[in-house]
Amino acid sequence: MAEKPLILLANDDGIDSPGLVAAAEALVLFADILVVAPKFQQTATGRALQGSPEAIFESRTLEVAGDDVTAWCLDASPATTVRHALQCLCVKRRPDMMVSGINYGENLGTNVSASGTVGAAIQAAIWGIRALAVSFEVPYEYHYTYGNVDWRGAKEVLERAVRQLLVAIWPEDVDIIKVDIPDTVDRTTSWRVCRQSREPGWWGFVPGARFDTPVGKTIGQKGPRPGKSGQPCDDLTALYQRKEVAITPLSLDMSSRIRLEEIHKLL
Repeated sequence: MAEKPLILLANDDGIDSPGLVAAAEALVLFADILVVAPKFQQTATGRALQGSPEAIFESRTLEVAGDDVTAWCLDASPATTVRHALQCLCVKRRPDMMVSGINYGENLGTNVSASGTVGAAIQAAIWGIRALAVSFEVPYEYHYTYGNVDWRGAKEVLERAVRQLLVAIWPEDVDIIKVDIPDTVDRTTSWRVCRQSREPGWWGFVPGARFDTPVGKTIGQKGPRPGKSGQPCDDLTALYQRKEVAITPLSLDMSSRIRLEEIHKLL
C-alpha cells in the first residue's frame, strides 16, 4: 500500500482556532498531517521571525473528525513556528506539502505581505516545500476572534485543491498558491485563477487623524481604497465582486517585472 502524503498544517490564528481543526478534517481524509501552530493568536504578523527565545514545542490534543490528533504549539510567530517545525519535527520525514489555514478572514491584494497565513506559507516555500495559504471570507469582527463559522464549503475547497495540487507539477516560478474562499461558497461556486491586486483587501482608515491619534482608533475598511478599483483579473474582483474562489499563484521573487535596463537608466 502506497504511503500517504505528509502535509505540514499550520496557521496564524493560533492552536485553538476552529479553522485549524476544519483544515485538519479536510486533509486527514487522504493524508498524514503534522499540525503546528502559534500558541496564541498571531493575525497580521506577516513573515515576522519572532518568538520567545526559550519557547519549545508543547503538545496539544485536537479532536479531528472524532479522533484525537497530536498537535504542537510554539510561543512564536507563524513563520518561526513553521521554520522550527521543519527542523525539529520533520527530521525523519520531509512534508510533501504545507498548508496554512483555514484562516479567519480573506487575504487579498497587498494584504499578503501583512498576512501571517501567507507568511507561514512563504517560510515553508523558502525551504523548498510547495505551500498553500488558504483563507475564508468572514465578518471583520472575526478576524481576531474565533467567531461561529460554517466551515463545510471551505473544507471542500481545501480538500479538492490539495488533492489536485499534490499530484500536479507546479510551474517553476510558483512557490505558493493562495486560495481565498468567499463566504457564499457552495458546490456550484466557480474558481478563478487570478493575479494579486495592487489594492488592499482591507485597509486602515484613521478618522480625524492627528499626531496624537492612538493607533487603536484605526478602523478596518474593506478595499479597494476610495477612488481606486480592482482589475478584472485580480483577486479582489474575483472574491468581492464575482464571489468566486480566488486562486492566486505567488512567487518568492518579489522583483519588479520591469526590464532592469530601465532602472539602470535612472542611476
